[in-house]
Amino acid sequence: MMDRKLEEILKLAGGKENIRQVTQEDQVTRMSLEDSRKVDMSVPAASDLDATIRITGGECLLSLRDDSSDYYRLLRDMGTGEISHDHPQRETKRTYQKSLSILHFISEVFKPLMPAILGAAVLKIVLAFIALINIYNSSDLSSLLQSQTYMIFKSIGDSAFYLLPILVAVSTAYRLKSNMYVAAVIGGLMFYPQISYILSGEEEVQFMGVPMVSQAAFFSATLWIIMTILAASYVERAVERISPKWLKEIFAPALTFGIFVPLVLMVLGPLGAWIDKRMPVAVNSLLGDAPVVAVMLLGAVFALMLLAGLHYWLFPLILNELMVNGFSVIIPAMLVAYIAQAGAALAAGLRSREPEFRKLAFWAAGTALLGVPEPAIYAVNMRRRASFYAALIGGAIGGLYFGILSVKSFAISESASLLEIPSFMEDGTLNVLHTCIGLLLAFCASGLLAYWMAGRATKSKQV
Repeated sequence: MMDRKLEEILKLAGGKENIRQVTQEDQVTRMSLEDSRKVDMSVPAASDLDATIRITGGECLLSLRDDSSDYYRLLRDMGTGEISHDHPQRETKRTYQKSLSILHFISEVFKPLMPAILGAAVLKIVLAFIALINIYNSSDLSSLLQSQTYMIFKSIGDSAFYLLPILVAVSTAYRLKSNMYVAAVIGGLMFYPQISYILSGEEEVQFMGVPMVSQAAFFSATLWIIMTILAASYVERAVERISPKWLKEIFAPALTFGIFVPLVLMVLGPLGAWIDKRMPVAVNSLLGDAPVVAVMLLGAVFALMLLAGLHYWLFPLILNELMVNGFSVIIPAMLVAYIAQAGAALAAGLRSREPEFRKLAFWAAGTALLGVPEPAIYAVNMRRRASFYAALIGGAIGGLYFGILSVKSFAISESASLLEIPSFMEDGTLNVLHTCIGLLLAFCASGLLAYWMAGRATKSKQV
């Protein structure tokens, strides 16, 4: 099927040699053509290709709707668009377009996972509404919340996020054209019962003399999984090139499992142990000496901490805050970061002309407001750097307001969301009002910034 599509694309473009450059952005694959006279205009009518041809002066651009980036990968794999031509200015543009964007790559990894994540998120939100009704309604729903039926539904909602490391590993391997089953094993390594027991924190753990952090979830953070599968794909290709044909499918996975994965653990283990010793002390010190700065920084960088698995070290600090002080200032910082991501995602959806992306952005903004920020962070804002940076700035602005007004949360919850605003209520103070103002400030600031920055980026591309 895809071979026939590739033949149609090459025929439409006037042959492989007529394609000067191939780029991909916003679910559209664009080809810059050498000679517009070689374009076969009869192909779109005879096929179901969603193609647009634009000729401006000496430039001929062929755009294809490519939701899954399949056309782009096929064209790049066959070396299309990499032939050198004597056009210095065009060569500069090609070098710029091929520059690696880790944010965009992470977004591409998460894009096919969105149906599962959004479906699970909606179920989690419905269950959260039921729990909220139980707290503030006169009717007692405790029997429902403790029932096995409710627990099973809760497990279904949590399953997509629990298995997220495996899903991310498989999606990364698919994009890199490496072995998806080897990647799934790597992604699920920390779920193995014996590994989970060893890293339970009951005793100090060492691997080949190297200290390991007692945070199994840290090793399964999105950033480390993607980087591990990316590096493993290079190892796999290198081994397959030098291995005998009959050994290729065995030697590469064996080498990856036996040598490469332990090497990754020996790098991440000491890194996690170093973070374990220093990060809680640093955050506690900052909260004590400069609480305004601390809340502002947490509001700004919490999305990055989520990406690298650093947020796991905040939960013991939150528990300590609640036990010692009776309130937490870290929870408000987490909430303002989520709301800022929602504002940026909504602005990205309003700016986009792609129907599928708009729909995803609107859903992602809604789930972020209700405590599930992953779709907004990974699938929407990381896809457009302007949106992601705007979300970080919006989180910092909201966090600054929270720090100045000493906004507090008086209860711990499963996830920071608008549903948890009642936990900010305090008798005799305006704490809940300042909470709403700070959240609105973060939402509007990130949304307006993302909308404005996206507009500037669009104008610069047109120029």
